[in-house]
Formats: sequence, C-alpha cells, structure tokens
Amino acid sequence: MTPEDAASFERTFELGKEIADSLSENDVLGRWMAHHIGDLIIRAENATGAETDGIRREAATAILALWSHRTAFPSRTPPLDAFEPVFAALERLSGPQDPWSFYRMFPPGREPSEDDMVGAPLLRIALSLEETVRGVASEIVALAAQEAAGKEAKWLKLSEHLEENEQRAARDALLQLARTLEMYTDGADGNPAVEAGLPKLIVALQRAESLLAEARRVLEGRLSETSLKSEPDGLA
Repeated sequence: MTPEDAASFERTFELGKEIADSLSENDVLGRWMAHHIGDLIIRAENATGAETDGIRREAATAILALWSHRTAFPSRTPPLDAFEPVFAALERLSGPQDPWSFYRMFPPGREPSEDDMVGAPLLRIALSLEETVRGVASEIVALAAQEAAGKEAKWLKLSEHLEENEQRAARDALLQLARTLEMYTDGADGNPAVEAGLPKLIVALQRAESLLAEARRVLEGRLSETSLKSEPDGLA
C-alpha cells in the first residue's frame, strides 16, 4: 500500500466514524448502520499481515457507498442536506445564458428579435427585467451557498479528499456557482460566491426596482393616451 493510499484510507475512516456518530442516536436502522460501519473500521484499523489491504478496502468501500446514499440516512439532517436547495438552484442558473432563457416565455426559436423589440418597447423592458431577476436570484443563491458552507463545514472537510466520481457534489456545486456568478461580480478577484454578499444583492434589487418603475411609467403613459382617445370630442 502506498503512503497516498494509506492517507486516503485514514481520511475515509474519519468520515466513516463521523457518519457512525451521526447515525448512532437515530432509529433501529440508524443504530445498525452505525454499528456495522464502526465494526468495519475497527477491523480495518486492527488488521495485520496479508489481509490488511483487503479489509481496509472493504471498509472504505462500504463507507463510500454509504456516503453516496447520504440523502437517505435515517436522520432529520443528513450530511450536506443544506446544499440540496443550492443544487436545485444551480441546475437552473447554470443553464444557457441566452436571452429569454430564464423564464422561457417563448418557444425555442421563436423569441422576439431586435426588430420585434424596436416595434414593441415593452418587450425590451421585459427582457431587461428577466436578466436582472436572474442576477438577483444568483446573488441570493450565493448567500445561500455561504450559509450552507458554514452549516456543513464539518462534512465538507471530511469529504474533501474524495474523487469526483465518489460524490463530491457539494464542492463541485460551489465551484460551478462561482463560475456562474462571475458575470455579476464585476470581475472581482477571489471567489465570487464569497465576495457577492449583501451589498451586491441590494444593488441588483435596486436595478430591478428601477426597471419596474420604468415599466410602470410606460404603462401609465399608455393608459393616459387611451383615456384621452376614448373621450368624446370637445371634452377636456
């Protein structure tokens, strides 16, 4: 066994011990799972001779298999549970950035063109609103990711050594979020998800409020024009 393998096994065993601790005070199934994982780890740590590698790999495989199904743990707060809403938001926010793609108000290929928006200025306002709302949503998800990272710091630390194909979804999601938010952070150095913060969210909300006020002015102007046209001749 190489030193790298040994280090990986030790970190996986630490993850397994924490999983066992988190399950030990739950229902019968949770206690059984905790006992099973704990027993495998004890055997692996006490193994000697030719059987050592096999027992350690058996324990590590069981721990990683259990970790990959952590959302089904018999617990009120499974590991990384706070990231689930972030995952859902990322799935939406990391999609295509094409105009009109956020709300998908028009069938693909039939979105209003530039000429359409010249003839119907309200469409331009609607598109600007959609882009701004997407920015607001991204800033809010950034804050949610920060909060989730704080709540899940223990599990993030314990699982940071896992390979991509071994369910490193939490860290991958944060990196993906950072890339998604680059367009909303003015090219700031560092992690956009961390640097976004409340000030940028407030700016994004103010932008949305400004666009809504503009849409209201346009609509009120049209309402006034319609009222004047509907009045009988000679009446002021």
